[in-house]
Amino acid sequence: MKFGFDSIKSTHISKVTNFGVSKGIASIVSSDVRVKSISRTPILKSGFWSTTTEVAKVTEDEVRALFSLWNDALATGDSRIVANRYTQSTVLLPTVSDIPRTDFNSVKDYFDSFLKKKPQGKILDGYIKIGDDGGWATDQGIYEFTMGVDGSTVKGRYSYMYVKEEGVWKIQHHHSSVMPEAISMGKSITEDEVRSLFYRWNDALATLDSKNVASRYAKDGVLLPTVSDIPRTDFTGIDDYFTNFLTKKPQGEILESNVKIGHNYCQDCGIYEFTFGTTGQKVKGRYSFIYTYEDNDWKIAHHHSSVMPEGIVLAEPITDGEVRSLFGLWNDALATLEPKKVAARYSKKAVLLPTVSDVPRTDYPGIVDYFTNFLQLKPQGEILSGDTLVGTNWAQDAGIYEFTMGATGAKVMGRYTFIYVFEDGEWKISQHHSSVMPEANKPQPITEHEVQDLFQLWNSALATLDADAVARRYAKDSTLLPTVSDVPRTNYNLIKDYFVGFLKKKPQGEIKESYVTIGNNWCQDTGLYEFTMGATGDKVMGRYSFIYVYEDGEWKISHHHSSVMPEAFLGPAK
Repeated sequence: MKFGFDSIKSTHISKVTNFGVSKGIASIVSSDVRVKSISRTPILKSGFWSTTTEVAKVTEDEVRALFSLWNDALATGDSRIVANRYTQSTVLLPTVSDIPRTDFNSVKDYFDSFLKKKPQGKILDGYIKIGDDGGWATDQGIYEFTMGVDGSTVKGRYSYMYVKEEGVWKIQHHHSSVMPEAISMGKSITEDEVRSLFYRWNDALATLDSKNVASRYAKDGVLLPTVSDIPRTDFTGIDDYFTNFLTKKPQGEILESNVKIGHNYCQDCGIYEFTFGTTGQKVKGRYSFIYTYEDNDWKIAHHHSSVMPEGIVLAEPITDGEVRSLFGLWNDALATLEPKKVAARYSKKAVLLPTVSDVPRTDYPGIVDYFTNFLQLKPQGEILSGDTLVGTNWAQDAGIYEFTMGATGAKVMGRYTFIYVFEDGEWKISQHHSSVMPEANKPQPITEHEVQDLFQLWNSALATLDADAVARRYAKDSTLLPTVSDVPRTNYNLIKDYFVGFLKKKPQGEIKESYVTIGNNWCQDTGLYEFTMGATGDKVMGRYSFIYVYEDGEWKISHHHSSVMPEAFLGPAK
């Protein structure tokens, strides 16, 4: 009985090491496999899931050996052989092309070019995961290629998902991306050099010449000054502000500084103090300088200066008991049987994922429409068990509730998540997710649309700006390969640590192109998404892979691989 790897002429198994398989074509034939058990397991066949008899569950060494089969295919120099390692419904997100490859011809087309470099790869660091039923496996980590044409070496991050297609293990999904920290960082600058840019600006203040000061700003620089409500967005406006400010003969000193360096930009933000030569008065303020490299010099692209607030702005207080009482307000609105009163309990940008509709409701008319039908059942709800969580101007209540339908007397249990925000002086529902109780011991059904909706749960967690809320969207043993860090995040604390930094940009994402595959208690969504950074207004495109698993009664992210668009910095594939 064939184990599931390609049957080829070689009758030996190459030695499996911790970092891959030694040279040679690895194959597993019937004489090398002992049947431990026979089971009926779903596999991918001609693009559809079917049930077939298979041998014992694949091992981690055998999963790692699949990379060598692919690598040996590269060594043939034949793009058809490489493309044949992928399933019929595969998704390839390649290293040096923005275009997802989703069938044999497009995969072959990519390798037509790539194989001209005569690449050979080896795995440097990897993480393997095998499905509980043995019907799928993932291998993700860091690999390195040596290009035979010139001897150059290139590191990259990889994600493979393998499934069986007609009894053979093949690549269902392959996401490859360059190491983000290796991307050119533009004009180099140290933290001390960033801080010294303040003193070039301060020296310009000392000249008492407003044009000298204005010349320190970039062509499209923006100044939000301390003592003027008017944004200054050009040389003339900036010059005008300093014409008045310099009459006080100000000289500044940084008291506390926080520096960040990016690609041809850097920022310095903190607290500074000015001494006014005309009066001797000292004034503290908060500052943000963002510098860009323009015309061979570091210039101020953004300068925001503000007075020290008199006190910390406190979050709207709410207790756990008061969070739970918000359900009562919603339930009372149900009792009126007026859909508009129920919809009024939701915030302006609320998302409702209802129990008995596949359609997300994301605005007031959509929410009204859902409850117009639901209220015909005359529902009244009761929370059976739940957990509340309080954040800064947001709160969450999640658990199990039961509805009694007055129209029929039927009782229906469901799982709920309410996320509340404080809006216009009142606590409103920002996100409401309601789902039926999953059936025990059966694969959890999910549609393509529902898979895509899982992104919105993650995106809503981003909107809370709470790193814990985001980290809770990931499974217990998940792997995160983030966009702007070379370090794989493989546990809750590491994932939370990444989002502590990322959430400072106030990101919100939108899927631009999506490819969904559904398996047995797992699903994947891969494609292209775009983030708008609320902190700056910047928009950033990227490629994504989410693999979800059903864990503890909820779909969680088992694997998340995010990478920049390669053609943005490498150029199109040739």
